Amino acid sequence: MSYWSAFEYCLAVTVPVFLIVFLGSFLKFKKQIDEGFVAGASSLVFNICLPLLIFLSIMENKVSLLNHLPLVMFCVAAAVLSFLLFWSMSSNWVANEDRGVVVQGAFRSNLGIIGIALCAKGFGGQGLAIGALILSVVTPIYNVLSVYALNFSQNNGRQAPWLKTLKDIVRNPLIIAIILGLLAGQLDFKLPKVLYDAGTYLANMTLPLALIAIGGAISVRELRHSSALSIWTVVVKLWVTPVIVVIPAYWLGFRGVEIGCILLMFASPTATASFVMVRTMGGNYQLASNIIVLSTIFSVLSISLLLYLLKLLALI
Repeated sequence: MSYWSAFEYCLAVTVPVFLIVFLGSFLKFKKQIDEGFVAGASSLVFNICLPLLIFLSIMENKVSLLNHLPLVMFCVAAAVLSFLLFWSMSSNWVANEDRGVVVQGAFRSNLGIIGIALCAKGFGGQGLAIGALILSVVTPIYNVLSVYALNFSQNNGRQAPWLKTLKDIVRNPLIIAIILGLLAGQLDFKLPKVLYDAGTYLANMTLPLALIAIGGAISVRELRHSSALSIWTVVVKLWVTPVIVVIPAYWLGFRGVEIGCILLMFASPTATASFVMVRTMGGNYQLASNIIVLSTIFSVLSISLLLYLLKLLALI
């Protein structure tokens, strides 16, 4: 593939997604949307639209967990090992009270919105289905490890909310949708046309609405308070994390849609949910906010370049 063709492909994948994110920020700046809209849209996406999109995509593409077991095992290992690597390294250069925030910012990706959107844009329905499969196994790991890291680094006698975390995982609408989609695909289940059409209308709302909400949640004002620590965390998140995940994936033989989805999911910016978790557990939420804002803004460049290299090397 020519350099220009690879470049055009990468721009076609990343630019539309991030343009909608930045549109959300612009609409918030112009006061055409507010925090109430962002909260309502986020709730609608998380509880209804995105679960329907994932369910329909997995069902229609007949994704099998057994057929993608090597991918699932690799992503689980990648999430755990990247956490352990950053956790051990951070002890030498991060103050203990900020350690959990930094490590979570460095290894926890925005899988459910930006990661899924990029997989869908880059590889269509198959990419969406495989991205959802990655999300289903990595999200619980992110939650559990983030709770451990934040609780440990705070060291203020607060007990980790393990029971609540496990309940949230079991009741997570996205994970429920993935399980139901896998079962429906294997059983060759078909929805009645009326329900299918209604579900499709709602599913089609998902990505534009979710991306606008993400943009609306970004506060560019926070950039004035950015520190060297937040900048270094973002560099690790956008460059180190995807590289240390994709290189082993290449060595293990992943190619095409699978390695493309691995890259897009792990290279996505820091999850916005990390801010809520940090604030709930009494951590440095301003640092968490800075990491999210910076990683979201600059991820359009890092993801485009990394995707360009994969395309140029004919790996996708």
